[in-house]
This record gives sequence, C-alpha cells and structure tokens, in this order.
Amino acid sequence: MPPRSSVDRTKQVDAVLSSLTALRGVTAAGVIDNDGFVVQIRRDFDIDTDALGAGVQVAFGAAAKAAEQSNLGGSSLVLIENDLGLIMLVPLTNDFVLAIIADKSAMLGALRYEARQCVPELNQLF
Repeated sequence: MPPRSSVDRTKQVDAVLSSLTALRGVTAAGVIDNDGFVVQIRRDFDIDTDALGAGVQVAFGAAAKAAEQSNLGGSSLVLIENDLGLIMLVPLTNDFVLAIIADKSAMLGALRYEARQCVPELNQLF
C-alpha cells in the first residue's frame, strides 16, 4: 500500500470526526496527541483548543493512573459527565486520544458504540 499523504489523512480523519459530530447531541469531536495538542477537530462552537487538549490529557492520564492503582487494567473509555453534557475520551494508538463533546440530548449508548466503531480506522490513520 503506498504511503498516505498528509492531505489524504486529514480528509479521512475529518470524515470520521464529521460522522461523530452528525450524531444527536454531539457538538465536537477531535483527536489530541500525547503532548495535549489538538491534531484535528470538528466543532459547532468556539473552543480554546489549547485548553481542551491540555484538559483531555490531564483527565485521561488521571483516569488511567486511577485504573492502574485499582488493578483494573488499562482505560478503554473515560466518561466525564457534566451539568450540561458529557465528554467521552477514547484512547487510540501512539498515545492519541479521541475526545467527543456532547450535550444532554446525546444518547450515551449510541455514542459509545459509534466511538468504538471509529477506533480501528483512526488507529490506522495515526
């Protein structure tokens, strides 16, 4: 298979993120690297991507550490429930994290299912 150009990869990642933001209640979906930088994001509101990236890495790192200390194995999904919605964090290969932000209208089961369906494709892209 020939190497994938960065433009092709960007388009493919954008297509995956677009499919997630098309779900009911999802207002943003992005990929964050291990340094807390937002690599790519789809959103329908203004957001400080630097703060989001840093927060995602801190939250996911804390959850992974808590799971490790509790002898529960690696974290496969972190869910942060808030007054007005939720943030779902799903680990990808090479320490990337898929972050999905949704409001209260989101259906958690459908969101969890779709997020898991996206992981293999995103892992191939990163």
